[in-house]
Amino acid sequence: MPKSVFFLVCFATLFMPLRESTSANHLFPGHVGLVLVARTPDGFAIAADGSQSNADGTVSEIQKIFPVGKQGAILFAGAVSIQDPVDRPFREEVNVPRIASGWLGSHPDADIQTANREINSLVLKTLAKFLSTRGPGKQAGKYSFAIVCAGFQDGKPWVSGSRYFFPRAKGQAVRVESVPNAGKSEEVWIFGDSKVPTELISGKSNAMPQLRAKPPVEKFPQDKSTAEFIKLFDTILQAAESEKGNKFDHAHAIVAPPNRLATITIKDGFQWSK
Repeated sequence: MPKSVFFLVCFATLFMPLRESTSANHLFPGHVGLVLVARTPDGFAIAADGSQSNADGTVSEIQKIFPVGKQGAILFAGAVSIQDPVDRPFREEVNVPRIASGWLGSHPDADIQTANREINSLVLKTLAKFLSTRGPGKQAGKYSFAIVCAGFQDGKPWVSGSRYFFPRAKGQAVRVESVPNAGKSEEVWIFGDSKVPTELISGKSNAMPQLRAKPPVEKFPQDKSTAEFIKLFDTILQAAESEKGNKFDHAHAIVAPPNRLATITIKDGFQWSK
């Protein structure tokens, strides 16, 4: 790992409670996409949309969830495809999920901690090389993407997240805020700028009465099982992508299908739900 790259461990500023009445919910802002992670009594529920913003202003599809071994998963939030401007004669790209997919394909039995360490190291090296010959432009100092790993390590629940920020000037280091945390039961991590998740999980307004009346939302927080979290996350993603959701967010967030949802439990390991 390049010596110029450093890590900042930041707990207080990165974990932002959504509401005191819900147990340990955490918000991680980001303009592109919506990624959801919940720690439940029997494992994890995870979900992600499929949107990716491109250098030409279009939105394309990208996979943001990959299984790790039998009892883990890695998720990608934010602008995970770093692309050269469209007017550059020879264009290159750093596609973070593609990098991770290649590594996972060569290490099908990797445990979650090893995958987290090795994939972050590989992404960091690739991104540092890419940016060493390019100025950050308007993205100087801004958040770009996050890599989140969740699952079971030696039979115990384990979660780790790393947020990547552009350097402030050409030649400077990529900044990474690393927030390792084992997580407590019933924690919810929300990666994205959409206001829909917080409104449906803990909001008090009547902005989305029909959605709040749906069973997965209405039953929360009484039922916080993995199965119910999957139903809740499915409802949230569809709501964020709907016309009402776009109006509610005032176009501050890019959220689009295809959506992917999965569970991770000791008994069944990683299982796709959608």
